[in-house]
Amino acid sequence: MAGYEKQQQQTLHPGMSAPYYAHPVPPPHQAYYAPPPPAPRRSAPGCFICSIFKLIAIVVIVLGAATLVLWLILRPGAVRATAVSATLARFDLADGHLLQYNLTVDVRVRNPNSFRIRYEYAEAQATYDGERFGYNPVDPFYLEKKSERVVTAAFAGSSPLDDGGARRKYSRERSGGFYFVKVRLYSDLAFKVRVFNARRKSKISCTLKLPVPGSSATPVATQLGTRCAVDF
Repeated sequence: MAGYEKQQQQTLHPGMSAPYYAHPVPPPHQAYYAPPPPAPRRSAPGCFICSIFKLIAIVVIVLGAATLVLWLILRPGAVRATAVSATLARFDLADGHLLQYNLTVDVRVRNPNSFRIRYEYAEAQATYDGERFGYNPVDPFYLEKKSERVVTAAFAGSSPLDDGGARRKYSRERSGGFYFVKVRLYSDLAFKVRVFNARRKSKISCTLKLPVPGSSATPVATQLGTRCAVDF
């Protein structure tokens, strides 16, 4: 036994004081298996419908913006109107409150645009101190491009003037020799700009300074040249 230990000491490597043992062999690695790919997700029917609605909304917004830009570029200019003449044959206050009147007004309407305008419906109204006393329907007509036309409104009849302030104003203006009467022309318009068909309401408002009718049997027209306000 002693001889064996001596033989073992002799087999040690030089410079080593203890027996040398090799590191233990690591266990073999386990095989790696990649996880299966996830199953493709199916889009819900609701999401598909939402996408369609979003696409429709985008198309509508784009078309609306393009239409607005084209309209701003091609938008029509305002119609111009002038009261050229008026004939006030009668403007009497009977029994202190009944206004008897006979008034004819010629209004020149000018279209500065490169397209024609159709006045599909038009009516004229006359007021005195805010009270309407006359009404006259106007026949439909065309206003050709870059042209003008004279529209005549005729008022005749009687209407009560109930407001005390209006009667006092009538007395003052009769003494001063002039009446201030307002005539308005309300219209429904239709026109076409390039490929766009449009409809619009219009109002022409003219404030007229008319001389008190004289005693002559033949009324005389008053030349006015009064610019009218136009809401086109």
